[in-house]
Amino acid sequence: MKNIDVKSLIIGALLTSTIFLGVAATGTTDKWDGKQMWQVISALNKVDGKGAAAHKIARTIGMEPFSITQDKNGVARVWYRKRIK
Repeated sequence: MKNIDVKSLIIGALLTSTIFLGVAATGTTDKWDGKQMWQVISALNKVDGKGAAAHKIARTIGMEPFSITQDKNGVARVWYRKRIK
């Protein structure tokens, strides 16, 4: 008969529970519907790699980045969003 390694079994159970709780975790007020409203802004990143201006970074506090676009000149624009309703 083959023996099951207890350490591997515990690690597998912890990993499974972490994935399960991470996927299933949602609040009672967090509902996806057609009436959601989002605030969307963008910040330019300069070609020299120094990043967006300080006033644009301050506006993005509490927002999540969801897209990066780049034009043919190499200027990247980072798009941020925040759910407001």
